[in-house]
Amino acid sequence: MMQYYIELTLLPDEDTSAYFLWSKVYTQLHIAFVEHIDEKEKIPFGVSFPQYGINRQKNIGFLGKKIRIFANTEAELHQLNLGKWLERLVDYVHVTQPRDVPHAKVTGFANYFRVNPKMNLEERIAHQAQRRNISLNQARQHFKEYIDHPIVEPYVSLKSLSAKREENIDRPYRLYIGKSVADEAKEGTFGTYGLSRFSTIPEF
Repeated sequence: MMQYYIELTLLPDEDTSAYFLWSKVYTQLHIAFVEHIDEKEKIPFGVSFPQYGINRQKNIGFLGKKIRIFANTEAELHQLNLGKWLERLVDYVHVTQPRDVPHAKVTGFANYFRVNPKMNLEERIAHQAQRRNISLNQARQHFKEYIDHPIVEPYVSLKSLSAKREENIDRPYRLYIGKSVADEAKEGTFGTYGLSRFSTIPEF
């Protein structure tokens, strides 16, 4: 089980929404995480969202205003040097010092993972028409019974840093974040957003 964590709390105001802050903060976290990738492009840091939730009636998810960053050692969290990466956002984010995970308060374990959106119905029809070299109307007939399920997981809007370097453009995309409950702690590494379908995070 991960032993130490830092907690970030977003501080939105009238002019700066939590949605906007998530975009800025998560971009900086991603850049900080990338500095610590191993040969498999994995990192030792995992994230959790203690206020995460999904409203099934309204089909919307929310991250809340907190994110925890976990590591196995206090030294790893210090090496992350979040003060440097978040210095431009100092008025909008409260950052704690590294803390011990409170083992007595742990209620379980969870996976926070990236959700890859499937094509929506219109995209599927266009794809089918192109692949089979048929008209859109003909392709539409193939999907008469198809039910489009919207993504309900919350997302952070990010800009592709690699695309910006290569083509000098800002290409926005949505990082959808899913959550599943795990029966036990599973140690391992995480992707460069601090997410994993295998490695778990303690919940408290």
